[in-house]
Amino acid sequence: MADGPATAIVADIGRSTTNVFRGHEEFDLYRIGWQRDFKRTLWQGRNVRLGGYWEASLNAWIASGDDVYGAALSPVFTLSFSEGRRWQPYLEAGIGLALLSDHRVAGRELSTSWQFEDRIGIGLRGEKYEFHYRYMHYSNAGADKPNEGVDAHLLGFSVRY
Repeated sequence: MADGPATAIVADIGRSTTNVFRGHEEFDLYRIGWQRDFKRTLWQGRNVRLGGYWEASLNAWIASGDDVYGAALSPVFTLSFSEGRRWQPYLEAGIGLALLSDHRVAGRELSTSWQFEDRIGIGLRGEKYEFHYRYMHYSNAGADKPNEGVDAHLLGFSVRY
């Protein structure tokens, strides 16, 4: 396993996502998620739209016999630009909850089995394809100590059908 910041290869099919993280402190994180659009516009400006989706995910943190499994649910808000164009850039942000089978991941002490799952990202969405980058952070927001937290960087590609 690799040391250093986590990176990801992400494949999205339809509104479902599959994420594979590699690296970060002696663990691999495998993640599969399902997305459902809010199905409404929260705010509309000139060529700008605020919307979003819910994402539920299952996670496996694999680390030399110290495996941890989890589930997460997060609302994610998206700010899309250039509405009506072939390719639309967007920003996204969300904070959800994750429940892990243990409070230690690859020797990192998280102190609680529940964690906040924070994310920010940028992307480019077309009619059928989407490319994105996401930064994700898991921590208990200081509810218990120590709270070392875990960070991950994701690169993704989506195909919608």
